[in-house]
Amino acid sequence: MPTQFEGPEKKLEVILSSPFAGLRENADGRWDRVIKASGSEKISVAATDVMDAYLLSESSLFVWDNRILIITCGQTNLINTIPVILEIVPEDVVALLFYERKNLMYPQFQLSDFETEAARIAAFFPGKSYRLGPANYDHVHIFYSSHAAISEDEDATLELLMHDLHPDAILMYTPEGGQTADDIVRLTGMDSLYPDMTIDAFVFEPFGYSLNAISGSYYFTIHVTPQPSGSYASFETNLVPPDYPDIINRVLNIFQPGRFSFVLTSSVNDQRIAVDTPISNDISGFQPTEKSLYELDCGYQVRFSNFIRN
Repeated sequence: MPTQFEGPEKKLEVILSSPFAGLRENADGRWDRVIKASGSEKISVAATDVMDAYLLSESSLFVWDNRILIITCGQTNLINTIPVILEIVPEDVVALLFYERKNLMYPQFQLSDFETEAARIAAFFPGKSYRLGPANYDHVHIFYSSHAAISEDEDATLELLMHDLHPDAILMYTPEGGQTADDIVRLTGMDSLYPDMTIDAFVFEPFGYSLNAISGSYYFTIHVTPQPSGSYASFETNLVPPDYPDIINRVLNIFQPGRFSFVLTSSVNDQRIAVDTPISNDISGFQPTEKSLYELDCGYQVRFSNFIRN
């Protein structure tokens, strides 16, 4: 068994062509089965009128009436959730399936690699795969399968995938720091990133921290692997303001990483997001090492950049 924990996540998102009646219901244990299939366990659940947010032993699950998003780390395998999800929703209502996996720190301990996973997905949903970023440095693999036109006017997701956290930032999430989940929210200012969100957070033993924050249909989620040998933190939200460099700087100030990857996925119709505007001058203390923009044939575009601390 590995002694290092794999912080960088895998992400599976399923967008339906229309709201599916009863999708969020869990009286029959449907989402417990999905979580189990991923290799995770349920810790707690928070909800709004339009979404449910499950905090997991390895990250998070979010369920809306027309969308499913599951993010996991460690040795989890999200591909195992696809047949279970298809027991909940029929295949013909899936408009878009999107799978993302960052390059990992300890790939030798994983149960499969991206190419194997993409082939397994394609057995259910044929699609296309891409690598965003350089092969020998931080990069993200994506696979998507499009089955219906997506015309969302406002649909964007911002991700910050942060490595080499500052020792002072790491201390907050270790037993030596002695902080509770609520202490961390307050002391780091996570609760001020997007005020008035309901926050559900958990500190793991002996290491680790996860947080889900929700309001209406919006969320942000944070996951921290503080081991000095491979410290990592991720931030993701679907509440992306036009001045998103401001939220980026505030998150970076919390974790103070040595380097990070920026991923912005948005519908091509989302007029709030100016993906062609350079952000490097707005990220305090960092310089970009590469930048890419991919326009996919499913109605979405992905902007990817790596940044390193000056």
